[in-house]
Parts: sequence; C-alpha cells; structure tokens
Amino acid sequence: MNIALSDVPSLAAVLAAAYSSGLIGAMAEKPGAAADLALRCGLDARACAHVLDVLEAFGVTSHDGEAYCASLELLEEAGRPIALVELESAMWRHAPTFLRTGAPLVAMDADPRDREAVYRDIVSPLGQLFATAADRLAERSGLTPQTVLDVGCGSGVWSLAFARRLPAARVTGVDLPAVVDQFRRRAAALGLGNRVATIEGDMHTVSLPESGSDLAILANVLRLEPTERARSLVARSVAAVRPGGSILVVDALAAGTPAAERARALYAFHLSIRTRAGRVHRAAEVSEWMREAGCEAPAAIAIDEYVSLGALGALVARKPIAPA
Repeated sequence: MNIALSDVPSLAAVLAAAYSSGLIGAMAEKPGAAADLALRCGLDARACAHVLDVLEAFGVTSHDGEAYCASLELLEEAGRPIALVELESAMWRHAPTFLRTGAPLVAMDADPRDREAVYRDIVSPLGQLFATAADRLAERSGLTPQTVLDVGCGSGVWSLAFARRLPAARVTGVDLPAVVDQFRRRAAALGLGNRVATIEGDMHTVSLPESGSDLAILANVLRLEPTERARSLVARSVAAVRPGGSILVVDALAAGTPAAERARALYAFHLSIRTRAGRVHRAAEVSEWMREAGCEAPAAIAIDEYVSLGALGALVARKPIAPA
C-alpha cells in the first residue's frame, strides 16, 4: 500500500477509530453493509460509512455488493491478542515522551526478576501471534530433531511447532520460573505435556546440558540483549547442541527489500520504547556469532509472508561432526 506522507495521520486515526469501536472486529466476524455494521457496533451510520469508504480507498476493505469485507491484512490485525494491542497502543502514545527524553515506557530487558514479571503475562499472547509463522518455519526448515532445547522459550511457540510435526520429538524449555509455567500450559493445551521438560532460571547463567540436543532454538530473545550478551547466548546454545545438530535463530533478521527495511526500522523504534539496551542485530552479525561458536555457514530460511511481524526472519546453522 503506497500512501502519501500527508495521509498517514488521517489514515492512522481512521484505523484506530475502526479498531477501538469494534468495526474491524465486526467485519471480521461477518461482512455487512455500512448501516448493518453501524447497528451491530452501536455507531453512527453516516460516520461509519465515511470510515469504511476511507478504508476502501486505501485497500484495506472492499465491496461485495453492498457488504464491506475486510482485507486479509485487516483480518489478521483484528485477530491480534488484545493484550498486545493494548501494550502497543500504550507504547505509541509514549513516543513523543520517548523522543524528548529517551526514557522507555517499560524495560522488558530489565534484571531477571523484573523481566519475569513482564513476560509472565505477555508470552501467551505472543504465542498466539506467532503460531502460524512458527508452524510454517518448522515445515520449511527441513529439520527433524528428536531433542530440542528452547533457550528463552517463552510460551514455546517455536519449539512446540517442531514437536507437533515430529511425534518422537521432545522439547526442553529454558526460562524464568513464572514464564516456563506458560510453556507447560501451552504444551498441555497442544497435547504435548508428556513430551516436554523445563529448566528454570536465567538463560545467561543457568546450567544447560552440554552437547545434548539435536536442535537449539533462540527465538526472539537476542533482540533484548546488547551485542556481547547476544553473542554469548549464541555460544551457550551452540555448546548445548550435539555434533551434527543445529542451532536455529529467529529474530528481526529480515532485510533487503523495502517492506523488510520498513519493518526493521519500525521494529527497532518499537524495541527502543520498551527496552533500555535492546538492539535489532543484523543477520550478518548473528551469522558471524554462529561461526565463531563452531557452526558451519548459516543459511537463511525465508518466511517473507510474516516479515511484518517485527521484520521476522530465521537463520539455521549446523554444528559439524569432528573428524575421527
């Protein structure tokens, strides 16, 4: 969607009004004429028609007869967990203050106790947000691990996607105690509760099983760390992989296209509003850390259709088997 810069404030206001009033949700549930949608949402019919016309002019709704239909992109937006929508809205409202002071709204990269308190409530909605992308990545990776170590597992959305595809796979989730509770809940909800284990503690310091896993996953955690701590996490994770196994990194790694670069810039700004030292690391940096830790040349796995989810991208690298 190409729009003039001068149109951005008005379009943002219209989208915000359509979302907060329930109009987008109503269209997602069932397309309808402007008057019908207004009635279902308790809105003024004339104002509702104008909002729908603006959304159609920018390609986010369309007509099917008299009924207004939401685009796929708008339907995906309507399905975002409300906890994430509320958090993001608060962050964007904080943007002017951040610009003046540099002070983030929250510090999601705080010390382990504070980080645990924040992520305890947010990892489950994040799991909903990334579920489809995680399934697609597990499918495209070509990896068939029997044992998976998920470092900074959160809800386990990325590692449990492998367990769903591979009936013999077992997953160990590593995270802070209140967070691994959410990992266990997601596993149980997916019928995988008997195939998971947990290691509770700070992923930077807790003991990890050395050379014990077919696959180690670092998904959406490096972004919370400055360079040296991120590099150290990669090295720790590689050390936990058996020779011949692999490490998979999922993060804001997409780049090289206008859409990816826009997503990276927006995500980097978003990250700065909610962390003190978070950083969007480039794929070339992460690849170098993988090689430094003893892996063969990393390869990118394209998940381009999900690039809007924080410039989402993935790298996989194999830990070679030492010569006999």
